[in-house]
Amino acid sequence: MKTTKLILAVCFLTSSVLVWADNYGLYFNGTSNRVGVQDSPELNPESGMTIEAWINAEEWAGSIWGANILSKQATGPDRGYGLTVGENGRIEFNHSINEGWNAVQTPPILGLNSWYHIAAVYDLSTMKIYVNGILQATSNATGTPTLAHGQAINLGDNPTWPGRFFKGVIDEVRIWNAVRTENQIQEFMMEELEGDEEGLVAYWNMNEGSGNTINDISGNENHGTLLGMSDDNWVDGFAPPGTDIGIEGIASPSVIGTGFTSSEHIKIDVKNFATNDVHEFEIFYSINDGEPVSETIQETILAFQSKIIAFSEPVDLSGYEEIELKVWVEKEGDGNPINDMLVETISQSTQIMLYDNVLHNFGSAGQTHFRTLYMPEDLSGYKNITLNLDLYCPAGGCDPWDQPGMLYIQKDNVSWEIARYITPYGVACGGWSFDLTDFKPIMEGKTIFENIIRVWGASGWLVDMELILEPGQPEYHVTKIDRLWNEDYWVYGDPDISYEFDPVSVNILEDTDWAHVRMTMTGHGQGNTLNAAEFSRFSHFLHINNNEAFEMDLWKDDCNVNPCSPQNGTWQFARAGWCPGQDVQPWYFNLVEYISPGDNLEALFVLAEYTNLLNSGYNNTTHTEPHYRIHAYLVQYALNEDHDDDNTSAEDIKLDWEENNIMASPNPSTGQFNVVSKNEHLSKIKVYDMNGRLKLSHIIADSKNFMLDLSALPNGLYFIKAETRQNVEVLRVILQK
Repeated sequence: MKTTKLILAVCFLTSSVLVWADNYGLYFNGTSNRVGVQDSPELNPESGMTIEAWINAEEWAGSIWGANILSKQATGPDRGYGLTVGENGRIEFNHSINEGWNAVQTPPILGLNSWYHIAAVYDLSTMKIYVNGILQATSNATGTPTLAHGQAINLGDNPTWPGRFFKGVIDEVRIWNAVRTENQIQEFMMEELEGDEEGLVAYWNMNEGSGNTINDISGNENHGTLLGMSDDNWVDGFAPPGTDIGIEGIASPSVIGTGFTSSEHIKIDVKNFATNDVHEFEIFYSINDGEPVSETIQETILAFQSKIIAFSEPVDLSGYEEIELKVWVEKEGDGNPINDMLVETISQSTQIMLYDNVLHNFGSAGQTHFRTLYMPEDLSGYKNITLNLDLYCPAGGCDPWDQPGMLYIQKDNVSWEIARYITPYGVACGGWSFDLTDFKPIMEGKTIFENIIRVWGASGWLVDMELILEPGQPEYHVTKIDRLWNEDYWVYGDPDISYEFDPVSVNILEDTDWAHVRMTMTGHGQGNTLNAAEFSRFSHFLHINNNEAFEMDLWKDDCNVNPCSPQNGTWQFARAGWCPGQDVQPWYFNLVEYISPGDNLEALFVLAEYTNLLNSGYNNTTHTEPHYRIHAYLVQYALNEDHDDDNTSAEDIKLDWEENNIMASPNPSTGQFNVVSKNEHLSKIKVYDMNGRLKLSHIIADSKNFMLDLSALPNGLYFIKAETRQNVEVLRVILQK
């Protein structure tokens, strides 16, 4: 529905809807249709840009890059930019910056057969994606755009890698050499432009309705030619439904728990998919096809936003081990009934398969997979959260290369890396465990998990991830977690790029008893000066409150004893913080002596000085630019006053760890251990079963007595390991419980 400013004013006064007589868009069949636009100087913005388009997809490509809305990508040092969709409704905006690809991506948020306005913005420091005028994703990307001079633009396909066709309708495509604000995007996305707006360098409103040309009415005459299309491809242009409300998921009861109670509140995740706010609607649920329960909701849900709605009266689910819960929403004038209802079978457990044999590849399955999990709204009743991870080979065999894998949490449009691993050379691998307890504050309620394996072959990996929550009261509970540095590609050795990360100031809460920095860091790139950063050993430094507090010797020299081996390739060589076919465990830096409750703590990370003298031609010769992946957080803990600190034992069997200043008195009948640690560098005690699975871990706040409670574990043999904050194992004992 294309309108001018004048017509919008009339609509406001008369509450009517006026439609332009010439309201057309172009239908792309997903196999051969595209539009070509020859290059011109104004299509290569140097000081920031905005791309806008209305789309209505008929089906999704298997990968996020598999269907191009608009692409001006090229190979070589000048690479350009593009806007793509795929993977069940995800969006990617990619741009070449400092001669390397950068991208911002959304979760799967779009639906089929509905109109959406997409805006992609780059301001030389941040990349953003808006949907229907609402910010959906951001990514840091500071640098100089490397533009594809001479490269044509394609709508509906990719000019350099053809075959990435979009299937559906595209309308109202705009390119600006200006950074459009959220207010500007919202104000003008429903309006047809005059063509002379400041910063508008290309504008195809697609209102021709016939012929083989779409005219650029910006005045720059960047007209487009229809390729593989005919007059049959001209269809009605965008007309988003005024009302479209649907169900995103069931938030409560959660699938995580120890059993249903007599007072469960049914909560549903409701989304407004349309461009108008929703003010009143009906919600319903029924259990096991029983009598429906309904309520009228007066709350407002803004355009393209979600809200978790709770039914006012609780329901007694005690005695049920499993329920079938049907939820639905009704609103007069809803233009898309497909998303109005959801039916789920729910049973509770403290062990949840996050990914179950999910294929990741550079093909139809895609490198990235999302899982939305509605966690308990309060995780204070769980001592530890552990992730177990295994990789298996698909039918065509495993991918032959060592590639990084990362698990993120997407929360409030912010991405948090919570686990990292490196795939092996072509063999199944795993048995890896990660302690995720630090992330409890961002894992409560609706939590979107994103797993990525940067695999570039069609074979890929089958991924199993199991989330385990250990019920109980911890001695210390997490009060706050702050992001310090989150960089997936920090170039190392370039004199124009600082050795110092941006300093960060974090407020220490009044009730904080101890805190640590959790840092995951790996070095990549080879064939450079000193073969950095993958095969060079450097020590980097963490500064706290202007003091050089901690040294990080970023090196792993035990790759040759990798339990996932033998492999192909160079798996046995030492590397900068990682090995092929291994989990990348974080470093922990204990801040007890540096924190002052109520004050701010200043953190700075400084890389060792190094200059790469081979800093050109990375993609055309045998070397790869040296760079680091680093994600670091500051985590605060407070003493849990409800923690049971009864250290009595009916029968003590003393395990003498005095060589490492650690002593423990276990009670085999209860599984409780009174531990005394005088090792000031000790960070954690970890307990593993005989299959190498991490069952629980205890973070050591300072040098004191503490209780290690194994009572929740079944009887059997266990490894007990003590580790320093640099993950150096200082002891291992085998215990029979």
